[in-house]
Amino acid sequence: MSRKSPQQFVKRQKEMERARKAREKMAKRQEKKECLVTEKDLSENSDQLISNET
Repeated sequence: MSRKSPQQFVKRQKEMERARKAREKMAKRQEKKECLVTEKDLSENSDQLISNET
């Protein structure tokens, strides 16, 4: 089997780095979305608690 050229190795490394950054970015977006949903749920629950207390 022949070895791949150095240019192909560099290209593959760049592709892997780009894919890693994309995964991290998606994870951040998902975390942000979950945080917003949690905050929304908390605010709705606190509104219900306030209305139940009065």
